[in-house]
Amino acid sequence: MPCRGARKHTPIVSKKQRGLFGAELARRRKGLKGRMAGITTEELESHLEESKGKKLPKKKRYSRYV
Repeated sequence: MPCRGARKHTPIVSKKQRGLFGAELARRRKGLKGRMAGITTEELESHLEESKGKKLPKKKRYSRYV
């Protein structure tokens, strides 16, 4: 359960982000200190499971002229 006032994490939206989340999960499974303090291991696993099998863009692009 996240601490009070913590915002909910958004789903994975790019391949790069999936790689970062996967690396963080691998670090934690090895017993090393993680770099993402604001997210639990269960949340990492659920986000990775949600993005599994989806075709994601390499990078999330934001248009200046929307």
